[in-house]
Amino acid sequence: MRQKIVFIRFAVTLIILLFAVPVTECNAQRSASRKAEKELFGKTGKSKPANDKVRVPGAAGKAMREQEKKEARRDKEEEKAMEELRKRHISMQNEATRERMANNQKKTEVDYKAKKERQNKKKNKIYANQNEATRERMTKNEKKTQSDYKAKKQKQRKEQRKPGKRKTPKP
Repeated sequence: MRQKIVFIRFAVTLIILLFAVPVTECNAQRSASRKAEKELFGKTGKSKPANDKVRVPGAAGKAMREQEKKEARRDKEEEKAMEELRKRHISMQNEATRERMANNQKKTEVDYKAKKERQNKKKNKIYANQNEATRERMTKNEKKTQSDYKAKKQKQRKEQRKPGKRKTPKP
């Protein structure tokens, strides 16, 4: 009995609020969002595209440019210091160790180049073994799968925007 009374009071209060408080659109909020959009993106409609190289004016812009210069200078100095450290490390070694280090470096470079060449030959061999029709079909299939993937993603986005027609995710 008590639950019925509480429910009836709640329902009556809700109905009174529905009729007493009219639903109106807040014009202040709409104009504020337009103002923010205009500040962020500039003029709306057919306007010139924004300049990518926008420079910040005033003291803040000057400080930012100086900071970028300092960072670039610091990067160059760090690179120089690392190179000097490598040279110093090599100069501290005896002659046999220097030769071994140089040979190891050359061997690593040669091995790396050989590995890349083997990989390229393998790819080219697979592609070369196919006849012209198969090559064409392979490229069409790649394009088709890419376009199918894009279409599927767009369809999913559209379905998410529709409030009543969302699909439930499969577990």
